Amino acid sequence: MHVAKLVVITEVANVPPETRPFVEFKAAVEDRRLDDKELVAVLVIDTTTSFVPVFLKGAPSMAELERTLKAQDARLAADTKAALARHMGP
Repeated sequence: MHVAKLVVITEVANVPPETRPFVEFKAAVEDRRLDDKELVAVLVIDTTTSFVPVFLKGAPSMAELERTLKAQDARLAADTKAALARHMGP
């Protein structure tokens, strides 16, 4: 199983250019309008170049995020889970 690690928690306006397409794609999938001031967490799945954006406004629960990652054969790194827990529900 792969490990998903936190790259950054930042406002959408400050998302690094190499991860911006992932954020835009996730917003389109969620039918979400991007707001430059909205916080987004960007995770990377180790040994891949797969980035997983998590919008923190109306964020999924930690359990939902873990189920989503499990479907991708990944789990949250302990330090990433702790950082996200400060912004997400249980």
